[in-house]
Amino acid sequence: KMVGGAETGSPVLLDNGWHAFALAPWIFGEEIEKVFAWTGNYKGLDAPAYVMFKYKQSREHVIPQYGHMEFSLMPEMQIPSKYYPTDEFIEIIASRGVMIINQGTSIGNPMSESKIFAPLVIIRDGKVETYENFDNDWKSSFIGATKHLIDVAKGKKVPILTGEDARKILKFNLAAIKSAQISKEVVLDSFS
Repeated sequence: KMVGGAETGSPVLLDNGWHAFALAPWIFGEEIEKVFAWTGNYKGLDAPAYVMFKYKQSREHVIPQYGHMEFSLMPEMQIPSKYYPTDEFIEIIASRGVMIINQGTSIGNPMSESKIFAPLVIIRDGKVETYENFDNDWKSSFIGATKHLIDVAKGKKVPILTGEDARKILKFNLAAIKSAQISKEVVLDSFS
């Protein structure tokens, strides 16, 4: 077996996808109940891919909480980047509004200068706010994370994710890969 447990491996869902799988429970502070995934296969990559999931909802919410991730594949699109020719766009839709995070890896490229790709857009209460004036180089996240790790090691801060959190994220990630293999939803409490 290859990385991710699938016969052909799961480089998109397991490697690149890990970060999205980590964000999903962290954003709302909720664990994942079940997941359904579909993947294609492009030259050995498990892409394009689509993942839909339901939160457990340990507390009351205005509306039931669901999420989805789409891993598009656009091999002919050029994305200028100092790092990788890839990018991430995240939409968080809640009962009062929407937050759109445009560009992760390639932020700061010419797309970032376009009004339609402001790095951060918040739509709520009948208003649209954009945020552009902040340190948006991808490397800054690694610098910040390294400083935080050092502070955690020195006992000055607590980890953002615990080892138990990491296990739950991995379970969510592997359950999505399994779902794509068997073409059925996977309930995380019954998945090992």
